[in-house]
Amino acid sequence: MSLDPSTFLDGPRGRRLCLEILLDAARQSDTPVDRDATQAVFWAAHALAENPGTLIHIGGGDEPFVEPEVSSAQAAAALAEIPTPEITPARIERALEVAVDLAAYWQPPSGEDVLAAASEMRPVLAPVAAAIARSGRAASWTRPVDHDAQATVTWEGASPFRTDTEAVLSEWRANMAATEIQFAASAYSERLSGPWWSTPPVDLPRTTPSRGAEGPVGMSLVEDSLGWTSARTRSVTVPDGEVIEIDGPDAWASLCHRHPLVVTASRRNVWRWTTGREGVWVQPDWSALAKEAVGVHLTTAGYVATAGRVVDLGGLGASVLAGWGPDETFWFGEVAPSGEAEEWTREDSSGPGTWRRA
Repeated sequence: MSLDPSTFLDGPRGRRLCLEILLDAARQSDTPVDRDATQAVFWAAHALAENPGTLIHIGGGDEPFVEPEVSSAQAAAALAEIPTPEITPARIERALEVAVDLAAYWQPPSGEDVLAAASEMRPVLAPVAAAIARSGRAASWTRPVDHDAQATVTWEGASPFRTDTEAVLSEWRANMAATEIQFAASAYSERLSGPWWSTPPVDLPRTTPSRGAEGPVGMSLVEDSLGWTSARTRSVTVPDGEVIEIDGPDAWASLCHRHPLVVTASRRNVWRWTTGREGVWVQPDWSALAKEAVGVHLTTAGYVATAGRVVDLGGLGASVLAGWGPDETFWFGEVAPSGEAEEWTREDSSGPGTWRRA
């Protein structure tokens, strides 16, 4: 299945992927034009961020520092001066890791995400999206789950997944109902946060494909990661049978329509903060879908096209895919170890880094 460039231009994570590829190329080339572009993006994003933080200026002179005023149009014009970069495996992996790691659906979007969504940026990002769609590295992003190459990842200090999946799903459904009732009964406040994810129960087995010496995909591609520097992985045997494939917004919407679970009270604020939409919110009822399949898989293309965006459900409301990782599968049935556990470490906990076997 071929990729359409719109896959990367219509979703927040896809746009951020394109932007990060441009910035990665600019930092590596480091010409005056490249430096102008990265500075323009920084200041434009800083101005667009709802919570930009505080900048500390260190330098000589008696004159006070004045922040440059850079518009979205000016940042787009500066980026347009950078040639469309080569989509190497290393570059696309670095950019995807950053785009996934900086997803945070419990707060307003970052200034960079707002900038990437600006109308002036689309013509700048479009050539990058087209280059990604043609690249060999992205060729696997539309593939369904590979039953024969799955592995689990257990982070330092985390408990392993549970094996009593029926009980996990039953408890999850009861907890979802209780949480929704609790939020509905609470005095409303615009500052009241709540759960933001729309994944199946986190205690279910979840896997990503193994990549040999690079380790499983799930070690590197984690939303809003906690900067882990050690992990344990294990190859597993997964259930035979039908796996639900989420390859884009339409597939997610279909699941919401098949088995809707209203989560307006609990997600009202967090999903409004991240999308700007106010209204009824729905997510799939995984306890019902578990009766129809052995698992649910999100393709990488489905992730970059869908994660974090408003998925319109017509009269039913809307939904957000949040908390997933690219190429991740949640399993509703038994998952058994098929190999020895492997320990991994990495030195850099502040951003993209290479995992190595311990």
